[in-house]
Amino acid sequence: FSLPVLGGTPTVLAAFDYTTNGTAPTGDLTLSGSTLYGTTQGGGINNLGTAFSIPVTGGALTVLAAFDGINGAFPMGGLALSGSTLYGTAKMNLSTTNNFGTVFSVPVTGGTATVLATFDITHGANPSAGLLLSGSTLYGTTWSGGSYSAGTVFSLPVTGGTPTVLASFDSTNGSSPQAVLMLSGSTLYGTTYQGGAYGDGTVFSLPVTGGTPTVLASFDGTNGQWPCAGLTLSGDTLYGTTFQGGAYGDGTVFSVPVTGGMPTVLASFNEVSGFGPWGDLTLSGTTLYGTTTAGGVYGLGTVFSITIPEPSSMELLALGITGLLVRLRNTRRYPDIRR
Repeated sequence: FSLPVLGGTPTVLAAFDYTTNGTAPTGDLTLSGSTLYGTTQGGGINNLGTAFSIPVTGGALTVLAAFDGINGAFPMGGLALSGSTLYGTAKMNLSTTNNFGTVFSVPVTGGTATVLATFDITHGANPSAGLLLSGSTLYGTTWSGGSYSAGTVFSLPVTGGTPTVLASFDSTNGSSPQAVLMLSGSTLYGTTYQGGAYGDGTVFSLPVTGGTPTVLASFDGTNGQWPCAGLTLSGDTLYGTTFQGGAYGDGTVFSVPVTGGMPTVLASFNEVSGFGPWGDLTLSGTTLYGTTTAGGVYGLGTVFSITIPEPSSMELLALGITGLLVRLRNTRRYPDIRR
């Protein structure tokens, strides 16, 4: 569907029919030019999910690949695009040896999905999130597997091979990640559905070179519970949602500094505004946009927006002073700098 940012009635761009083009799309859409790309976790000719494309103006869905079990089954995440190739994950596969999911590629023109990697529990199992592409490297998470059976963060060349485990979750620093990662500089940021200090999920950071995840925030129910979605960065603040928790138990929109700290609840859902936000947030200017899986007037979900707080005058003043001090320090070090 599409919807004006000011709201209104959603316009149906396409309807899934289960048998032919798939059913139950849960991943983010990827926009390139005038075409949207996505996945369905079920349906298609083999009933194991599809990768599809559709014009932004709507019309018939084009099935780019139907999963057959060997190249993957039940893709839940969105697709990453590089040039003329789409990359994604499938939660399971039907291999007789390593049947714990795949990383695959598909040409934007369609064809058979190519398996780039299969998971074997040691390197992770059951990836539920889409991939982050940086240069020629793919980064992702697995729901389970790894050293402590609580999920992993992995990297993989776009050419394929054995996934490199960058981190294994141990429940104390999180468990069961199912959201796409975000990269800023040389640091990866993400969420885990469970684990942390209270068992209700975490926000974490990790160097792209790997190591032990740093817990930036642990959810305790009151400030949110079970984050399913990835993070959105604006300035030095991370924004996201939790599936449940908050003032009414129906989920939250939260913020966390990139340096870590207690999550700030920006909004609590209350059935009327929606219930159970699942997908990633989209930021435009100072407004975040998202969806909920249920609630609203008809109980079938909502599209919502929320304006993020702008820095206070004191914060702006502090930034100005910091900038001035840096400028003065640089001027002393480099006396030839021209103002």
